[in-house]
Amino acid sequence: MKITWLVILIFLLFGCSTQLTKEGSDIRIVSDAESSECSSLGVVKGVESMGINMKGDRDSAMNIARNIAGELGANAIKIISVDTTDERTVVTAEALKCPGRSVTEMPLPSI
Repeated sequence: MKITWLVILIFLLFGCSTQLTKEGSDIRIVSDAESSECSSLGVVKGVESMGINMKGDRDSAMNIARNIAGELGANAIKIISVDTTDERTVVTAEALKCPGRSVTEMPLPSI
């Protein structure tokens, strides 16, 4: 019985986070200056409310936004906003197609 509860606890702690897809893992976060040379493919949103904590929600919402941008054929995103409450996190970003692969990874905004 103890093992069953341990498995459930591990699933709750680690199983709720959205993982990056192949396309999402190719997405880089760029600054305003870097985005000026890119073409916009539209606005994407990642919403997460199932994490154990705010950081987990933020990371998962960011992964969702990156995955959606990847599906659109983007190779970068520019963060528009990150809205975090006790209930959920919403990441709004612009999906971009940037020339070359010289974009640098920007740090995630802090909570």
